[in-house]
Amino acid sequence: MHEEPWRDFVHTGPGTVAGRYLRQFWQPIARVQDLDAGRAIPIRIMSESFTLFRGESGQFHLVEFRCAHRGTQLSVGWVEGDSIRCRYHGWRYEGSGQCVEQPGEDPAWASRVRIRGYPCQQYLGLIFAYLGEGEAPPMRRFVEFEREGILLDTTTPQLWPCNYFNRVENDPSHVPFTHRESARRRGNTAQRMVRMVRSEETEFGVRSVVDIENGPPQYIDFHMPNVNQVRAPERRDGTNRTDGRSGSINSLFWRVPVDDESCISFAVELIPVTGEAAVAYRQQRQQLAEDPLDDGVDWGWSDRILAGDLSLEDVDVELAASKLFWMEDYVTQSGQGPIPDRAAEHLVHIADESVILKRQIWQRELRALYQGQPLKQWVEAEVAPA
Repeated sequence: MHEEPWRDFVHTGPGTVAGRYLRQFWQPIARVQDLDAGRAIPIRIMSESFTLFRGESGQFHLVEFRCAHRGTQLSVGWVEGDSIRCRYHGWRYEGSGQCVEQPGEDPAWASRVRIRGYPCQQYLGLIFAYLGEGEAPPMRRFVEFEREGILLDTTTPQLWPCNYFNRVENDPSHVPFTHRESARRRGNTAQRMVRMVRSEETEFGVRSVVDIENGPPQYIDFHMPNVNQVRAPERRDGTNRTDGRSGSINSLFWRVPVDDESCISFAVELIPVTGEAAVAYRQQRQQLAEDPLDDGVDWGWSDRILAGDLSLEDVDVELAASKLFWMEDYVTQSGQGPIPDRAAEHLVHIADESVILKRQIWQRELRALYQGQPLKQWVEAEVAPA
């Protein structure tokens, strides 16, 4: 651990400075489509376990992981109306965490028991929760994703065996090398090198402008504290590739710690098409979804690559390039190790400018939090960038 706790943006468990900071922001914890009314599931975020349940009304509720009676996991119980009943002895809790029934006991005793409940909201097809102390702040909105178009949540959220910051600081200079094989299979053999990365702090986080050989500049945004944004043109195989601000796909990626050595990524995409074009697009996506070689990403193959059993070039040539694209990211970012030794790195000027700036901002904010100083209030632009 660091002698100066505010330098540690990696560890996010309860009581850590980075954990306290992340908990001041609404964080996605699941997709709306993955939890039916009347069901409950366990959730683990930032080294804490919770119970997420969806009432019969359709409303989402997040409460502590265990029943206050004998400590049984609440998610194995029953959802009744907008409350959850423990399977062990039947204690029942409202979404606020207040116990409202203890079968066989004095009815007045239930009012004395309360577990913690956490505010939940739905936004952009995701379920967000506020895990911090005090009153929840207004949720930050992404106005670009509220305009007309097809809003798509991507494939099943990606659970990777690495720290969330491995994914937060993925830099734009990696593309010509990390994604060389998937580009080759799409017929793109030209290796366009990054000539310059210019990054600056903004009102929402960091904007990076990337100059590419023989191509238009790329714009990549990072929204504090843990959201990456990429604008990219749509390809037949569904691969997301950054190619300038006028690209037709706009994607947001939340990098959320599960614990210090694993993270989950939630993503939404905006495809700005309407009318007949929207119908055709949905049909095309459905056809791709029915392709067995495009049915999710098999991370087991990626683990075999990391183990040295095969290489990316050995992967089935019929595999969708979109799957190979994510496998390329997986083996490089997970290949850094669950928690990289950043003291052993040799950062350089061009490739790592955005990495350096993100770390500086994070440590500045953590230091202010640790010392009880005011924090920067991050805001989103009211108008989408041109």
